Amino acid sequence: MLSAWVAVILYFLITIAIGWYSFRKQKTQIDHWTGGRELGVMDVGLSLSAGFMSVSWSCVYAVQLFYWYGIGAFWIITFPWLISLALIYRLSTKYRGLKAFSQPEMVGDKFGSKSRKVVALSLAIVFLVWGGAEIYVAASLLSAELNINTKAVMILITVVIGIYLTFGGFRAVIATDKLQYVLVAVYIIVVAILAIKGLKKTPGFLPDAFITSTKTSVSWISIFSPGITIILLTLIAYLPGWIYEADLWLRVQAARDVSTARKGVFIGALNGLIFVGIIPMFIGVSALELYPVTDGGYSQIIGFEGDAIFSALIQDYAPAWLRMLLSVGLVAAAMSTIDTCVNVMGLSIAYDYFHDKKQSTNVSFQKLITSLSVFAALLFAMFIDSLWDIFYLSSGILSTAVAFPVASVFIKRVNPKGIFYSSVFGLTGTIIFYFLESRGLLNFIEPDWLIKSSVGFILWGFFSAAVGYMFGKLQSRSQNISHSE
Repeated sequence: MLSAWVAVILYFLITIAIGWYSFRKQKTQIDHWTGGRELGVMDVGLSLSAGFMSVSWSCVYAVQLFYWYGIGAFWIITFPWLISLALIYRLSTKYRGLKAFSQPEMVGDKFGSKSRKVVALSLAIVFLVWGGAEIYVAASLLSAELNINTKAVMILITVVIGIYLTFGGFRAVIATDKLQYVLVAVYIIVVAILAIKGLKKTPGFLPDAFITSTKTSVSWISIFSPGITIILLTLIAYLPGWIYEADLWLRVQAARDVSTARKGVFIGALNGLIFVGIIPMFIGVSALELYPVTDGGYSQIIGFEGDAIFSALIQDYAPAWLRMLLSVGLVAAAMSTIDTCVNVMGLSIAYDYFHDKKQSTNVSFQKLITSLSVFAALLFAMFIDSLWDIFYLSSGILSTAVAFPVASVFIKRVNPKGIFYSSVFGLTGTIIFYFLESRGLLNFIEPDWLIKSSVGFILWGFFSAAVGYMFGKLQSRSQNISHSE
């Protein structure tokens, strides 16, 4: 226990030192958000990788999905990531050529200040949710090792991130990401080795083919085990938003040139295949053998529907000294994504939402918003109980309120008012229909296949966005007629 504390505190001190060093390198007021736009290939690639090699994604959600569905989970977690990164690679030439740094700024330059603000608000909500999810999962997994209350771990992690991020800004995010990538990669690989250690003690090295995944009645080797409906709805929900995901694009925009950006994205895609695909798949399927579902439900040691498989493997198969070292990897996995999410949230508020205010370029204001963003993520983390819901809701907001406005920067003859109202209706519609669907209030109008998917609200969000665009277009047309008269 003491050794775990020593290791974690030492890591905290290193990240704070990196934050101070990054602060000393800031040359201009905008540097707090852009890192000087001088990132190299490894800066871009490893920072991208660290962003999605997180506690909630690689270490919990991806493994949980493979435990639920078997290898078919590839279509609802790994495949969307790979497609998104491939398209970012293709689009990086266009977007890297813009003077604008953030996505809301790109939208605002073409469609006006109001559109910039609503896209910024949407991004702030999404990354608040993601940052809070990382804090929640990290604290849940780490509290036992440190022998303190889960909420105390949340506060501890958040305070440290708040210190180095407030001082160092985006440059500190990139610098810590490179260190965190190494630690997280080692962490995930070691847990996979622990799974192999456990499997060697079982009669069969992997589950028999007839063993079904825990969410369906089909075999874990079925390639389409989640069902075509869930797969298609997931791609609809995830792909538009992920292709234009702000934290990924910030790395592209901060690279020193287009070639550097594209090489970095390729490194990120390779790591995505390994650490959000191959290794989580192996760990999740191994857990079917090591922690099988019984008539009584999920084994208590793996937590709520399999969300503690990593900690179970560490507890069952890792010696004490290794558990101590792995606790540092766990903290690194959490912090690499928390600081990224909070940085995007702060950028969206201070740089984009308040872009027309004088204080937006004031370094003290930027640091204040960063600190408040960290605190907001902590508060949100206190009320989380389901990763499935929040990941689909937040990704749905990205797709319905952010993706189309950003994509439209390079689309000709797009109506500016339509863009604004599309984003407003997409944001509010997705949230409203989520709450209606989650309470069964849409059951009387939704078909059975959509009700069972639990993500029909995203289709309603897209419908809302389309209605918003038509509303804005009609409003523009009526105003033009009035002016002509």
